[in-house]
Amino acid sequence: MIRPISLFLLIGLFISNHDSAEVTYPKLLWLLLFLIIIPVISITVAQCVKQAKAISLFATIAILVSWLVVVYFFSWATLVQTISMNLPFVEYFLVVIPAIFWLLVLWFVTSPISNRLSWVSHRLRLDILLLLIPVFILFAVSNVAVLFNVAEEHVEIVELVSVFLLFALAPFFVAKILPARPIHNYELSSTISAIGQMAGIRQPKILVWDTHGRIMNALAIGVIFQPKTIVLTDKLIENLTPRELRAVAAHEFGHHKYWHIPFLIVVTITVLIWTNKLFIYMGFDMGGGFAFISQLVLMVLAIILVSKFFERQADAFSAIALSKVSGTNCVTEAGANSLVSALGAIAQTQNINLNRNDPLHGSIYSRQQNLKKLIGCSFSVIPIHKKVLWIKIIIGASFILGILI
Repeated sequence: MIRPISLFLLIGLFISNHDSAEVTYPKLLWLLLFLIIIPVISITVAQCVKQAKAISLFATIAILVSWLVVVYFFSWATLVQTISMNLPFVEYFLVVIPAIFWLLVLWFVTSPISNRLSWVSHRLRLDILLLLIPVFILFAVSNVAVLFNVAEEHVEIVELVSVFLLFALAPFFVAKILPARPIHNYELSSTISAIGQMAGIRQPKILVWDTHGRIMNALAIGVIFQPKTIVLTDKLIENLTPRELRAVAAHEFGHHKYWHIPFLIVVTITVLIWTNKLFIYMGFDMGGGFAFISQLVLMVLAIILVSKFFERQADAFSAIALSKVSGTNCVTEAGANSLVSALGAIAQTQNINLNRNDPLHGSIYSRQQNLKKLIGCSFSVIPIHKKVLWIKIIIGASFILGILI
């Protein structure tokens, strides 16, 4: 659920924490141009032609880039530090507030629903708070550690413990920020819970995410010692048949069954470990922006590469779960076509081209074809299972070697 906007803001925050700009005190004219004039012009254009999605995207890019220009080239962070008198945590908030403010204004004037404030709240939660709240907590922990004179060699340990605590509290944060609430339809809840129990989950938790009828999506949250939770959007529940909805839920429970989320976390840690070793060997400045951005890009690429296999395995589990209802030991046509139909309904309702390639999932068409190829396969010889097993072995071995070497 890392959105491009929040990722961009995160990169800007990191850059602001390093003295990379040549200008120490920016001129008022440049601040006015990049922090006020460019965003106002972009928002005005977007409001005048708000039917064109490309214009709204252009305005978003203009706001973010103009903010980043001030951060990187005109030492906006230096000025903020002076104003905030280097108060811990406060300076990070003040650095990013201009970009967030203009994004809120943009979302308000281009809202696709009549309740503009609800739309702004939805975008704020999804595109900004979902990532920045955990990041701000980590910044706060780091500042507190420095404030209490924690030894430098122990600061990393404190930060690492904080990361693990945030992962532990992730379901709570996600549920509160989106917001997502327990499903109230008892019949639907019981049916979906039965799918979760089939995946080996004793007490599956089902939440409904209110998107104001804008998004058809589902996600799995919860790592090892947390409630295995799936989140279904309101529009998904309203537009799919009960069988299609069970197929989507089975896909999400498949992520829990095969421990995809913990392995993706291990992937990011492994990339971080090995890039640290490589960059140190090559003599890179590990505190510089280039090393951070390079590591971030490599982690995202690794997640994309692994996720495509994990998504195919979750699709396969959906076909298996829906086939088991008929008491067979192989994937049935009805079992596979349940998710095929659900994916088609999502594409049609959301106006998604079947051949459009999603970085994490692949195209809907390719997923549908892979599901159809499973028809008649025995549950014990599903091809994707063997591929994912080898991927997990490679991930585990790389992680252990990275720690030991």
